[in-house]
Amino acid sequence: MSKNTEIDEFYDLADQHMREGRYDDAISLYRKLAELNPEDDSIVMSLACACRDSGKLSDAVLCLERLLEKELKRKTFTGFAFDELVKIYRNEGHHERLVAICEAAVAVQPDDVSLLTTLGSSYLEAGKPDRAVEIFKMLTEMEPDAPSFFCSLGNAHVAAGDFEKAENACNSAVSIEPSDAHKFYSELGIAFFQAEQYERSETTLKRSLDCRPDQPLVHCALGDVFIKQGKPDDANLSYEKAARLDPVSGGGYYNRLGNMLAGEHNHKMAIEAFEKAVSVDPHNPFYYLSLVKSCEIEGLHDKARKAYKKAKSLGVFS
Repeated sequence: MSKNTEIDEFYDLADQHMREGRYDDAISLYRKLAELNPEDDSIVMSLACACRDSGKLSDAVLCLERLLEKELKRKTFTGFAFDELVKIYRNEGHHERLVAICEAAVAVQPDDVSLLTTLGSSYLEAGKPDRAVEIFKMLTEMEPDAPSFFCSLGNAHVAAGDFEKAENACNSAVSIEPSDAHKFYSELGIAFFQAEQYERSETTLKRSLDCRPDQPLVHCALGDVFIKQGKPDDANLSYEKAARLDPVSGGGYYNRLGNMLAGEHNHKMAIEAFEKAVSVDPHNPFYYLSLVKSCEIEGLHDKARKAYKKAKSLGVFS
């Protein structure tokens, strides 16, 4: 049997093991294949995928880092190993390692918009908003007609605490693509909310709704702002609008409202919200469980027991 025939047979068998979920057997064959043909990067990539799918993440990372080292030395940057490592590092919260490979990739491909975008996002995830601002500002200069980069710049400014510049960046996105103004304002409004800038968040989310009042999730987001501002009645009105716009999702909206109110220790109003969720979707056991918690805190033990019994009857513990 020739070497090439042997390699082909091993490869076919390894792929079959992968399809059947027999990852350890696949890994064993891919390792043997890598020994027989050490210059074939596709084998190492297959080995990395098998290790990843089998839960051997550290082994997968070692394979991918070895491939990335080769990718960075080539004139044409394929980015296969890079893309996989970005996913893994993000999922595992390895922000410094994510930044490191993004910086290395940009160093060899400094004009690659996609790589720069990933680098900017990685800086934000790593808690380096000033560096993210630099990258997204560069991208707005490279592609001044792309509103998405101005939105990303705005989010970076929010993370850096420069809220006026964030608003200016958002306004630039709106001037480029006015038809998407509602999206740009809602994204910035949510960023302000996450930064605990509730007054700015309220103003910006209202701008989004001025552009497009038929956005149930934006009404919910505005309701969340009202709760944080100590305006639960206004929050109720916002959530009611969301439920009217999207009745099918009404149960989920009321449950979200209840959880927000409960998070602010307003369990009395939370109970009302959870009861609305139950009335809209009486077959969702998790709404009953949410109701149980707030009822217990408010001392409504009989109501809590009934809700718990109903949740149990719906199979929540099966």
